Amino acid sequence: MGTPPPGVAAPARPAGAHEWTGEEHRGVTDAVHDALLELLMSRGVEPGAALRTQTLADRLGVSATPVREALARLEGTGLVVRSARRGYRAAPLLSAHELAQLVDVRLLVEPGNAERACDRADDAFVARLHAAVEKQRHAPTGPGYSGFKDYLAADWAFHELVAEGTGNPFIVRTLDSFRGFVQRLHQVEQHVPDSAESVAEHEAIVRAFEVRDPAAAAAAMRVHLEGVLARATTD
Repeated sequence: MGTPPPGVAAPARPAGAHEWTGEEHRGVTDAVHDALLELLMSRGVEPGAALRTQTLADRLGVSATPVREALARLEGTGLVVRSARRGYRAAPLLSAHELAQLVDVRLLVEPGNAERACDRADDAFVARLHAAVEKQRHAPTGPGYSGFKDYLAADWAFHELVAEGTGNPFIVRTLDSFRGFVQRLHQVEQHVPDSAESVAEHEAIVRAFEVRDPAAAAAAMRVHLEGVLARATTD
Protein backbone atom coordinates (compact mmCIF):
# COMPACT_ATOMS: atom_id res chain seq x y z
CA MET A 1 0.00 0.00 0.00
CA GLY A 2 3.03 2.28 -0.12
CA THR A 3 4.03 4.92 2.41
CA PRO A 4 1.53 6.99 4.38
CA PRO A 5 0.43 10.22 2.65
CA PRO A 6 1.76 13.54 4.01
CA GLY A 7 0.16 14.44 7.31
CA VAL A 8 -0.61 10.87 8.41
CA ALA A 9 1.24 10.21 11.65
CA ALA A 10 1.34 6.71 13.05
CA PRO A 11 0.20 6.64 16.70
CA ALA A 12 3.02 5.44 18.89
CA ARG A 13 2.65 2.52 21.28
CA PRO A 14 4.18 3.04 24.74
CA ALA A 15 7.27 0.92 25.35
CA GLY A 16 6.39 -2.46 26.77
CA ALA A 17 2.64 -2.06 26.21
CA HIS A 18 0.78 -4.97 24.67
CA GLU A 19 -2.83 -3.76 24.69
CA TRP A 20 -4.54 -0.42 25.15
CA THR A 21 -7.10 -0.02 27.89
CA GLY A 22 -9.58 2.63 29.00
CA GLU A 23 -9.04 6.18 27.77
CA GLU A 24 -5.66 5.24 26.30
CA HIS A 25 -7.33 2.58 24.15
CA ARG A 26 -10.01 5.00 22.95
CA GLY A 27 -7.35 7.57 22.15
CA VAL A 28 -5.30 5.21 20.01
CA THR A 29 -8.43 3.94 18.23
CA ASP A 30 -9.33 7.53 17.37
CA ALA A 31 -5.78 8.13 16.11
CA VAL A 32 -5.86 4.97 13.99
CA HIS A 33 -9.27 5.96 12.62
CA ASP A 34 -7.96 9.39 11.61
CA ALA A 35 -4.84 7.90 10.01
CA LEU A 36 -6.86 5.40 7.99
CA LEU A 37 -9.39 8.05 6.99
CA GLU A 38 -6.60 10.21 5.63
CA LEU A 39 -5.08 7.22 3.84
CA LEU A 40 -8.40 6.44 2.14
CA MET A 41 -9.27 10.02 1.28
CA SER A 42 -5.76 10.65 -0.10
CA ARG A 43 -5.94 7.53 -2.27
CA GLY A 44 -3.01 6.05 -0.36
CA VAL A 45 -5.08 2.90 -0.78
CA GLU A 46 -6.75 2.47 -4.13
CA PRO A 47 -10.51 1.77 -4.28
CA GLY A 48 -11.13 -1.95 -4.04
CA ALA A 49 -7.77 -2.74 -2.43
CA ALA A 50 -7.63 -5.13 0.52
CA LEU A 51 -7.23 -3.67 4.00
CA ARG A 52 -5.48 -6.34 6.04
CA THR A 53 -5.78 -5.74 9.76
CA GLN A 54 -2.37 -7.02 10.82
CA THR A 55 -0.57 -5.26 7.97
CA LEU A 56 -2.16 -1.96 8.99
CA ALA A 57 -1.42 -2.63 12.66
CA ASP A 58 2.26 -3.25 11.90
CA ARG A 59 2.39 -0.14 9.73
CA LEU A 60 0.90 2.06 12.45
CA GLY A 61 2.75 0.44 15.33
CA VAL A 62 -0.32 -0.67 17.25
CA SER A 63 -2.09 -3.92 18.06
CA ALA A 64 -4.74 -5.33 15.77
CA THR A 65 -7.59 -4.43 18.14
CA PRO A 66 -7.75 -0.65 17.51
CA VAL A 67 -7.33 -1.26 13.77
CA ARG A 68 -10.34 -3.60 13.74
CA GLU A 69 -12.37 -1.03 15.68
CA ALA A 70 -11.32 1.79 13.37
CA LEU A 71 -12.19 -0.26 10.28
CA ALA A 72 -15.62 -1.04 11.73
CA ARG A 73 -16.21 2.70 12.26
CA LEU A 74 -15.09 3.47 8.71
CA GLU A 75 -17.43 0.80 7.37
CA GLY A 76 -20.25 2.98 8.68
CA THR A 77 -19.05 5.87 6.49
CA GLY A 78 -19.07 3.77 3.33
CA LEU A 79 -15.33 4.30 2.80
CA VAL A 80 -14.68 0.69 3.80
CA VAL A 81 -16.66 -2.41 2.86
CA ARG A 82 -16.53 -5.84 4.47
CA SER A 83 -17.48 -9.28 3.25
CA ALA A 84 -17.43 -12.55 5.14
CA ARG A 85 -14.83 -14.18 2.88
CA ARG A 86 -12.72 -11.24 1.70
CA GLY A 87 -12.49 -9.15 4.85
CA TYR A 88 -12.20 -5.37 4.66
CA ARG A 89 -11.54 -3.53 1.41
CA ALA A 90 -11.42 0.11 0.39
CA ALA A 91 -14.80 0.98 -1.11
CA PRO A 92 -15.12 1.76 -4.81
CA LEU A 93 -15.66 5.40 -5.71
CA LEU A 94 -19.25 6.62 -5.71
CA SER A 95 -20.88 6.48 -9.12
CA ALA A 96 -22.86 9.41 -10.50
CA HIS A 97 -26.04 7.48 -9.70
CA GLU A 98 -24.97 6.94 -6.09
CA LEU A 99 -24.06 10.63 -5.75
CA ALA A 100 -27.54 11.52 -6.95
CA GLN A 101 -29.10 9.10 -4.46
CA LEU A 102 -27.05 10.60 -1.62
CA VAL A 103 -28.11 14.13 -2.44
CA ASP A 104 -31.69 12.98 -2.89
CA VAL A 105 -31.74 11.76 0.72
CA ARG A 106 -30.32 15.08 1.88
CA LEU A 107 -32.97 16.91 -0.13
CA LEU A 108 -35.63 14.99 1.77
CA VAL A 109 -34.14 15.98 5.13
CA GLU A 110 -32.20 19.23 5.07
CA PRO A 111 -34.66 21.75 3.57
CA GLY A 112 -37.05 20.68 6.34
CA ASN A 113 -34.27 21.15 8.87
CA ALA A 114 -33.68 24.68 7.63
CA GLU A 115 -37.39 25.53 7.69
CA ARG A 116 -37.89 24.26 11.23
CA ALA A 117 -34.66 25.75 12.57
CA CYS A 118 -35.49 29.13 11.01
CA ASP A 119 -38.91 29.09 12.63
CA ARG A 120 -37.22 28.64 16.04
CA ALA A 121 -34.19 30.88 15.47
CA ASP A 122 -33.23 33.83 17.64
CA ASP A 123 -30.49 36.42 17.16
CA ALA A 124 -27.94 34.31 19.03
CA PHE A 125 -28.54 31.35 16.72
CA VAL A 126 -28.23 33.52 13.61
CA ALA A 127 -24.93 34.82 14.99
CA ARG A 128 -23.73 31.23 15.33
CA LEU A 129 -24.66 30.57 11.70
CA HIS A 130 -22.68 33.64 10.62
CA ALA A 131 -19.68 32.42 12.61
CA ALA A 132 -19.92 28.97 11.02
CA VAL A 133 -19.91 30.47 7.52
CA GLU A 134 -16.93 32.67 8.38
CA LYS A 135 -14.99 29.66 9.63
CA GLN A 136 -15.75 27.85 6.39
CA ARG A 137 -14.77 30.90 4.32
CA HIS A 138 -11.30 31.06 5.88
CA ALA A 139 -10.57 27.32 6.02
CA PRO A 140 -7.88 26.04 3.62
CA THR A 141 -9.08 24.14 0.57
CA GLY A 142 -6.00 22.07 -0.30
CA PRO A 143 -3.79 20.66 -1.56
CA GLY A 144 -4.74 17.10 -0.72
CA TYR A 145 -7.06 15.81 1.97
CA SER A 146 -4.74 16.95 4.75
CA GLY A 147 -5.01 20.44 3.24
CA PHE A 148 -8.79 20.58 2.99
CA LYS A 149 -10.07 18.38 5.82
CA ASP A 150 -10.61 21.44 8.05
CA TYR A 151 -12.69 22.99 5.26
CA LEU A 152 -14.85 19.86 5.06
CA ALA A 153 -15.30 19.94 8.82
CA ALA A 154 -16.35 23.60 8.72
CA ASP A 155 -18.71 22.98 5.82
CA TRP A 156 -20.36 20.07 7.60
CA ALA A 157 -20.51 21.99 10.90
CA PHE A 158 -22.83 24.50 9.23
CA HIS A 159 -25.26 21.73 8.29
CA GLU A 160 -24.98 20.20 11.75
CA LEU A 161 -25.78 23.56 13.31
CA VAL A 162 -28.92 23.92 11.20
CA ALA A 163 -29.97 20.42 12.30
CA GLU A 164 -29.33 21.31 15.95
CA GLY A 165 -31.51 24.37 15.46
CA THR A 166 -34.53 22.11 14.94
CA GLY A 167 -34.35 21.13 18.59
CA ASN A 168 -34.78 17.48 17.63
CA PRO A 169 -31.84 15.22 18.57
CA PHE A 170 -33.10 12.46 16.27
CA ILE A 171 -32.75 14.81 13.30
CA VAL A 172 -29.18 15.54 14.39
CA ARG A 173 -28.41 11.82 14.56
CA THR A 174 -29.99 11.26 11.15
CA LEU A 175 -27.85 13.97 9.59
CA ASP A 176 -24.72 12.63 11.27
CA SER A 177 -25.25 9.30 9.51
CA PHE A 178 -24.66 11.09 6.18
CA ARG A 179 -21.31 12.60 7.10
CA GLY A 180 -18.96 9.87 5.92
CA PHE A 181 -20.76 9.53 2.62
CA VAL A 182 -20.55 13.29 2.07
CA GLN A 183 -16.78 13.12 2.59
CA ARG A 184 -16.61 10.74 -0.35
CA LEU A 185 -17.73 13.54 -2.67
CA HIS A 186 -14.16 14.82 -2.34
CA GLN A 187 -12.26 11.54 -2.46
CA VAL A 188 -10.70 12.11 -5.88
CA GLU A 189 -9.86 15.78 -5.37
CA GLN A 190 -6.59 17.54 -4.64
CA HIS A 191 -8.44 20.66 -3.55
CA VAL A 192 -12.03 21.79 -3.00
CA PRO A 193 -13.04 23.42 -6.29
CA ASP A 194 -16.40 24.85 -5.27
CA SER A 195 -15.68 26.54 -1.95
CA ALA A 196 -16.75 29.99 -3.18
CA GLU A 197 -20.07 28.65 -4.44
CA SER A 198 -20.70 26.68 -1.26
CA VAL A 199 -19.96 29.65 0.99
CA ALA A 200 -22.23 31.90 -1.08
CA GLU A 201 -25.04 29.34 -0.87
CA HIS A 202 -24.63 29.06 2.89
CA GLU A 203 -24.77 32.85 3.11
CA ALA A 204 -28.10 32.80 1.24
CA ILE A 205 -29.47 30.35 3.80
CA VAL A 206 -28.33 32.62 6.64
CA ARG A 207 -29.99 35.64 5.03
CA ALA A 208 -33.30 33.78 5.16
CA PHE A 209 -32.68 33.13 8.88
CA GLU A 210 -31.92 36.82 9.41
CA VAL A 211 -35.37 37.84 8.18
CA ARG A 212 -37.01 34.80 9.83
CA ASP A 213 -38.41 33.40 6.58
CA PRO A 214 -38.64 29.60 7.03
CA ALA A 215 -39.86 28.96 3.48
CA ALA A 216 -36.96 30.95 2.03
CA ALA A 217 -34.52 29.07 4.28
CA ALA A 218 -35.84 25.76 2.98
CA ALA A 219 -35.65 26.97 -0.62
CA ALA A 220 -32.08 28.23 -0.17
CA MET A 221 -31.01 24.91 1.34
CA ARG A 222 -32.55 23.10 -1.62
CA VAL A 223 -30.71 25.35 -4.10
CA HIS A 224 -27.47 24.65 -2.22
CA LEU A 225 -27.85 20.87 -2.28
CA GLU A 226 -28.84 20.86 -5.94
CA GLY A 227 -25.74 22.93 -6.63
CA VAL A 228 -23.59 20.44 -4.71
CA LEU A 229 -24.88 17.63 -6.89
CA ALA A 230 -24.46 19.57 -10.13
CA ARG A 231 -20.87 20.44 -9.30
CA ALA A 232 -20.01 16.93 -8.10
CA THR A 233 -21.21 15.36 -11.35
CA THR A 234 -19.63 17.88 -13.72
CA ASP A 235 -16.55 16.54 -15.48
